Amino acid sequence: MRQRRASASNGIVDKRVRLSHQTFLLAAMAVFGLWMAGSLFQELSLNQSLSQQAASLRDQNASLRSTNGAYHKDINAVTSGAASEEEARKDGYARGNEKLYLVATPPPSTPPPAAAKRPSGSSGNPLDALRHLFGG
Repeated sequence: MRQRRASASNGIVDKRVRLSHQTFLLAAMAVFGLWMAGSLFQELSLNQSLSQQAASLRDQNASLRSTNGAYHKDINAVTSGAASEEEARKDGYARGNEKLYLVATPPPSTPPPAAAKRPSGSSGNPLDALRHLFGG
Protein backbone atom coordinates (compact mmCIF):
# COMPACT_ATOMS: atom_id res chain seq x y z
CA MET A 1 0.00 0.00 0.00
CA ARG A 2 1.04 3.47 -0.84
CA GLN A 3 1.46 5.98 1.95
CA ARG A 4 -0.33 9.26 1.53
CA ARG A 5 0.30 12.40 3.34
CA ALA A 6 -2.65 14.20 4.80
CA SER A 7 -3.36 17.63 3.43
CA ALA A 8 -6.33 19.91 3.75
CA SER A 9 -7.89 22.21 1.19
CA ASN A 10 -11.16 23.93 1.98
CA GLY A 11 -11.95 21.34 4.58
CA ILE A 12 -11.51 18.40 2.15
CA VAL A 13 -8.68 16.04 2.94
CA ASP A 14 -6.43 14.76 0.13
CA LYS A 15 -8.13 16.71 -2.64
CA ARG A 16 -6.28 16.54 -5.94
CA VAL A 17 -6.38 19.29 -8.51
CA ARG A 18 -8.35 17.87 -11.36
CA LEU A 19 -7.56 18.98 -14.83
CA SER A 20 -10.89 19.09 -16.43
CA HIS A 21 -12.30 20.30 -19.70
CA GLN A 22 -13.30 23.56 -18.08
CA THR A 23 -9.77 24.21 -16.76
CA PHE A 24 -8.23 23.64 -20.18
CA LEU A 25 -10.87 25.80 -21.83
CA LEU A 26 -10.30 28.60 -19.31
CA ALA A 27 -6.52 28.46 -19.83
CA ALA A 28 -6.95 28.47 -23.62
CA MET A 29 -9.30 31.45 -23.43
CA ALA A 30 -6.82 33.34 -21.21
CA VAL A 31 -3.96 32.71 -23.69
CA PHE A 32 -6.20 33.75 -26.58
CA GLY A 33 -7.23 36.92 -24.72
CA LEU A 34 -3.61 37.84 -24.02
CA TRP A 35 -2.73 37.23 -27.66
CA MET A 36 -5.62 39.43 -28.80
CA ALA A 37 -4.67 42.22 -26.37
CA GLY A 38 -1.04 42.08 -27.61
CA SER A 39 -2.07 42.26 -31.25
CA LEU A 40 -4.44 45.15 -30.47
CA PHE A 41 -1.60 47.06 -28.79
CA GLN A 42 0.65 46.32 -31.77
CA GLU A 43 -1.98 47.60 -34.22
CA LEU A 44 -2.49 50.78 -32.19
CA SER A 45 1.24 51.54 -32.09
CA LEU A 46 1.55 50.83 -35.83
CA ASN A 47 -1.42 53.11 -36.53
CA GLN A 48 0.16 55.89 -34.48
CA SER A 49 3.53 55.67 -36.27
CA LEU A 50 1.85 55.57 -39.70
CA SER A 51 -0.24 58.64 -38.79
CA GLN A 52 2.93 60.52 -37.86
CA GLN A 53 4.60 59.52 -41.12
CA ALA A 54 1.53 60.59 -43.09
CA ALA A 55 1.52 64.01 -41.39
CA SER A 56 5.22 64.42 -42.16
CA LEU A 57 4.63 63.52 -45.81
CA ARG A 58 1.73 66.00 -46.02
CA ASP A 59 4.02 68.77 -44.75
CA GLN A 60 6.71 67.81 -47.26
CA ASN A 61 4.15 67.79 -50.07
CA ALA A 62 2.94 71.26 -49.10
CA SER A 63 6.48 72.67 -49.15
CA LEU A 64 7.16 70.96 -52.49
CA ARG A 65 3.96 72.44 -53.93
CA SER A 66 5.03 75.96 -52.92
CA THR A 67 8.52 75.40 -54.36
CA ASN A 68 7.01 74.02 -57.55
CA GLY A 69 4.76 77.08 -57.83
CA ALA A 70 7.79 79.36 -57.52
CA TYR A 71 9.54 77.39 -60.27
CA HIS A 72 6.51 77.72 -62.54
CA LYS A 73 6.48 81.47 -61.91
CA ASP A 74 10.18 81.69 -62.84
CA ILE A 75 9.62 79.58 -65.96
CA ASN A 76 6.76 81.84 -67.07
CA ALA A 77 8.92 84.94 -66.48
CA VAL A 78 11.78 83.48 -68.54
CA THR A 79 9.53 82.44 -71.42
CA SER A 80 7.77 85.84 -71.54
CA GLY A 81 11.05 87.80 -71.58
CA ALA A 82 10.37 89.64 -68.33
CA ALA A 83 13.32 87.96 -66.64
CA SER A 84 15.85 89.32 -69.13
CA GLU A 85 14.48 92.84 -68.71
CA GLU A 86 14.67 92.48 -64.93
CA GLU A 87 18.29 91.29 -65.12
CA ALA A 88 19.17 94.18 -67.46
CA ARG A 89 17.63 96.68 -65.06
CA LYS A 90 19.64 95.18 -62.20
CA ASP A 91 22.79 95.73 -64.26
CA GLY A 92 21.89 99.42 -64.71
CA TYR A 93 20.35 99.43 -68.18
CA ALA A 94 17.23 101.40 -69.04
CA ARG A 95 15.05 101.80 -72.10
CA GLY A 96 15.76 104.64 -74.49
CA ASN A 97 12.58 106.57 -73.72
CA GLU A 98 12.98 106.38 -69.93
CA LYS A 99 14.59 108.86 -67.59
CA LEU A 100 16.86 107.31 -65.02
CA TYR A 101 16.89 108.65 -61.48
CA LEU A 102 19.55 107.34 -59.15
CA VAL A 103 18.43 107.22 -55.55
CA ALA A 104 21.27 106.76 -53.11
CA THR A 105 22.25 107.72 -49.62
CA PRO A 106 24.16 111.01 -49.38
CA PRO A 107 27.89 110.71 -48.84
CA PRO A 108 29.09 111.26 -45.28
CA SER A 109 30.08 114.83 -44.52
CA THR A 110 33.81 115.37 -44.30
CA PRO A 111 35.10 116.65 -40.97
CA PRO A 112 36.93 120.00 -41.01
CA PRO A 113 40.64 119.57 -41.56
CA ALA A 114 42.59 119.42 -38.35
CA ALA A 115 45.26 122.03 -37.72
CA ALA A 116 48.57 120.64 -38.81
CA LYS A 117 51.03 120.32 -36.00
CA ARG A 118 54.44 121.87 -36.41
CA PRO A 119 57.08 119.27 -36.41
CA SER A 120 59.56 119.96 -33.64
CA GLY A 121 63.17 120.25 -34.51
CA SER A 122 64.08 117.23 -32.44
CA SER A 123 65.53 114.19 -34.04
CA GLY A 124 64.05 111.80 -31.51
CA ASN A 125 67.01 112.11 -29.13
CA PRO A 126 65.96 112.10 -25.44
CA LEU A 127 68.39 114.94 -24.70
CA ASP A 128 66.60 117.15 -27.24
CA ALA A 129 63.34 116.58 -25.38
CA LEU A 130 64.99 117.66 -22.11
CA ARG A 131 66.44 120.76 -23.74
CA HIS A 132 63.03 121.66 -25.14
CA LEU A 133 61.49 121.11 -21.71
CA PHE A 134 63.90 123.46 -19.96
CA GLY A 135 63.61 126.01 -22.70
CA GLY A 136 67.02 125.62 -24.15
